[in-house]
Amino acid sequence: MTLFGALTSGVSGLTAQSSAIGAISDNITNVNTIGYKGTQVDFQTLVTVQTSSTFYSAGGVQSRPRQDTGVQGLLQSSTSQTDIAISGSGFFVVNEASQPTLSNEFLFTRAGSFYQDDEGYLRNTSGYYLQAWPTTADGTVTTNNTSLTIPNQNVISTDFLATVNLNRVGGTATATSEIGIGANLPSTATQGDTHKTDVQFFDTLGNANTTSFTYTRGNRDNEWDVQVTPPSGVNVVTMYSDTAGATVYESRGQLEFTGVPADGATVVIDGVTYEFDTNSSVTETATLKPVTIATTATVAQAVSALVNAVKADDSDFSDHGGFTNNRIQVNPGQSTALYFTEDGTGSITVDPTGLLTSSGSRATLQESSFTVEKTATANRDFHQMTFAVGSTLTDNTVITINGVLYEIDGNASGATVASAVAVTATTGAALTAAQLNTFLTNLESAIETNDASFASGASSVRIRNVSDTTSGGPSTNADTLVISTLSSGSFNVLFDDGTLGAAAFTGTPTEPDGTATYTNGTAHAVNKNQAITFDSDGLPSAFNVAEMEIIGFANGAANMDDDASNATRLTLDFGRVGEANGFTQFGAEFTPGFITQNGSQFGTLAGVTIDEDGLMTALFDNGETRPIYKIPIATFVNVNGLNARTGNVWNQTQASGDNTLREANNGVAGSVTQAALESSTVDIGEEFTKMIVVQRAYSASTRIISTADEMLEELVRIKR
Repeated sequence: MTLFGALTSGVSGLTAQSSAIGAISDNITNVNTIGYKGTQVDFQTLVTVQTSSTFYSAGGVQSRPRQDTGVQGLLQSSTSQTDIAISGSGFFVVNEASQPTLSNEFLFTRAGSFYQDDEGYLRNTSGYYLQAWPTTADGTVTTNNTSLTIPNQNVISTDFLATVNLNRVGGTATATSEIGIGANLPSTATQGDTHKTDVQFFDTLGNANTTSFTYTRGNRDNEWDVQVTPPSGVNVVTMYSDTAGATVYESRGQLEFTGVPADGATVVIDGVTYEFDTNSSVTETATLKPVTIATTATVAQAVSALVNAVKADDSDFSDHGGFTNNRIQVNPGQSTALYFTEDGTGSITVDPTGLLTSSGSRATLQESSFTVEKTATANRDFHQMTFAVGSTLTDNTVITINGVLYEIDGNASGATVASAVAVTATTGAALTAAQLNTFLTNLESAIETNDASFASGASSVRIRNVSDTTSGGPSTNADTLVISTLSSGSFNVLFDDGTLGAAAFTGTPTEPDGTATYTNGTAHAVNKNQAITFDSDGLPSAFNVAEMEIIGFANGAANMDDDASNATRLTLDFGRVGEANGFTQFGAEFTPGFITQNGSQFGTLAGVTIDEDGLMTALFDNGETRPIYKIPIATFVNVNGLNARTGNVWNQTQASGDNTLREANNGVAGSVTQAALESSTVDIGEEFTKMIVVQRAYSASTRIISTADEMLEELVRIKR
């Protein structure tokens, strides 16, 4: 029995060493396999229970192969953006199917040699597809199943994990949210000098739009106005003094004509309907005005006729007192387009929906009604005070304008207040339109005569009629006093509350649209806060424009109006106060410095980046980036308990314990390295050394068998 036991022991040695040489051969052949973990064969004794203390029964040896799955292989650089490696513990999650179902098993690998297949999926050289968490555009992990709302980052399921597909990453366009401009405005400029900067920005559809900022030297030293030109196809552009969008600096709308309006085509401007008329068939009323054009009129002629009709029929747009009213005007650079610029009179509503050509097509790029916002009091070039017909003036009441007292004189007795100037007016009875006109004419004359700041015949003080669209044209009777800002600086208008005159001023005016009432005893400042103010060192001391709103894109882009369902307004960055990092005013020519904007046009996928946290970000050829996936790392309590599968993947077993999904570079999970691959953990020198040892051990085991065989042969000869 002992000799046969020796044979069996020798055979077990051959079997064990064969197992060892098999592992060595696998290790050597996989020395260049990405992510391969070397297999080591350990041996353990196989002991036969001894039945006698004086007699030994041979046992043998058993092999115990194990794969050192937890050993880190060296990272080697790669030229592929989609090659990734894990530095530290953990595994990538993969699946054998590009669109996994319940019958497709999720597996784990360290072989990160992923490439984009013909459908855009990332798969490695073994054919397994990379799984990751989808993310929102801000990098927040979301669910793969859109019917679910809460992501679970510790469940391996198609509800939460998606196969990475770069073909499904659509192109992107980013709306501009900030425009930065820098330039030197010449200190030698005189009042009215202008300079311009053309700026390109992108709407929410990625379309490039062009607007212009015009800088006009004001009537005071070191102050500049800024006007903006609406981009083509836009309804209204409004600049605000504050980021809250509460204070309008300037608002401008436009109508861009693309064809001649047909006979009967209409446009509503400030509640008045203007009808294009080629055959003199329109009967004028207070709310319907004809725009007479020839049947052969060009687009430019039709536009000019509309401007003339509006100026002639609506006093809010009429020229007056030697002043050209640009509340409506032909675009100076485009004879087929109109500008509407609000001046403090009141918001302007324009409805072009009735503007059609004879073929029934749209006659303008603007298709919907829009409103040009009212300019804030502090940002107006001139201030208007409208007195109501039917109001009553009281004798010996006082108005103070720029420090000069003007006393209402209803009985031709002259002024009774010291240093006051008498202004003849009808008092004690409701004013007719003619009597109100007489009072304002006398007041204008008194101001021009007694205050050198207001030159006679100039438009710095004037009277006009507002909100009049009567049949046959507006009345010539004025109801509004208009006072412009002065180069000498701010001054006040005060309607006395009875402190100076015989009584409080009666018939106190309102703004032209009636939305604000002047208050007796409260000084009203006539002043304009210009867009840019410089100090004596040529550096900006104040900016009065902060945001720009754009509404009504003809191409279907969202309004830039801070509405939650649209895009944000454009932040205007002209530099910082007291620093030469934007606008300056030095003794040199107009010198553009820089123009920056942060939007982009449509771009297609150009590549991806993957950071240490596993966040995969798409790079687009327009320079934009967008997070698209986050690659999780699966960890196990006992990685050596995983079961190896063909293709350099593993599946979990009871010995390995359940997986835990983690964010990369967090806790025990390793970090992700892009453009790198993990080398095999095989040391070929060590494997050849083991091979020699195994070979000798195998030879020694064969000697056990041959020796035992010879001993058995001797035993058989005894019988002979």
